[in-house]
Amino acid sequence: MDVFIRQRPPSVARATPVLRVLEISRVLQHEDPDPGRVRRLVRALRRDGVLRNPPIVTPIAGGDLVVVLDGANRVSALREMGVSDVAAQVVDYEASEISVSTWRHYVLEPGESLRKRIAARLGMGIVPAAGPDEAERRLGRGDGIAGLFDGDGTAVVGPGMDPVENAGLLGSLVDLYAGTSETYRTDNWDVVGMSHEFGRGTVVIFPPFGKRDVLKLATGGMRLPAGITRHLIPGRVLRLNVPLAWLVSPEGIAIKQSRLDQTVEERWRAHEVRHYAEATYLFDE
Repeated sequence: MDVFIRQRPPSVARATPVLRVLEISRVLQHEDPDPGRVRRLVRALRRDGVLRNPPIVTPIAGGDLVVVLDGANRVSALREMGVSDVAAQVVDYEASEISVSTWRHYVLEPGESLRKRIAARLGMGIVPAAGPDEAERRLGRGDGIAGLFDGDGTAVVGPGMDPVENAGLLGSLVDLYAGTSETYRTDNWDVVGMSHEFGRGTVVIFPPFGKRDVLKLATGGMRLPAGITRHLIPGRVLRLNVPLAWLVSPEGIAIKQSRLDQTVEERWRAHEVRHYAEATYLFDE
């Protein structure tokens, strides 16, 4: 299965994303899906009959497997539906313009505080920190598995450990609120502002994860909880709208790939493809 990046011939002026039809059994994930989002995606896929946005994957050197960088819920929804193949965008993970960071979670707390639940149910230490910046520095040194920022101040949770090797423990922490407490992904730690907007809660800060960590998780059969890693990938493909009938067809991968290539080329020639270089807000996700 040839999924590696190939350059277009010099005579071709436009740069195009690499789109491949892949066997879904060869797709590895580094994070758990969000069950609620997967259920909504399954309903949408069955209703609309198209995969609108292709997952973004990167090949593993020396093998024919790929790792999902963005789209764990889409891949999981297709698996749940029994779809054998997936149309994906393939990127070079070593490219400098692709970066990985982490989201923060804002967890609403209508009842018992998250730090009390952690202490009572996980029995992990909660050590005060001078502030969110200090908590992030300590997490970067491997001094804990998460940070907390709430009305009682800032703290670091757990003993020092490798967050990749201890992804299961991080999962246990997230399980304390995932599915039971309303949670928002955020890129800031303004607990006061978010409490005014959403209600009383806690900002959960995660350790940094690098590209090698992501690949190690996937190839080692480990997964992070949903909604932690955040990949910034220039030139991502949206609204490709691949018919599910193509992906469930008994035809071989080569035939499906040829059909996809032809359709994409026709849309280029019809001037139906637009590239927006600036950051974009989508209000229909």
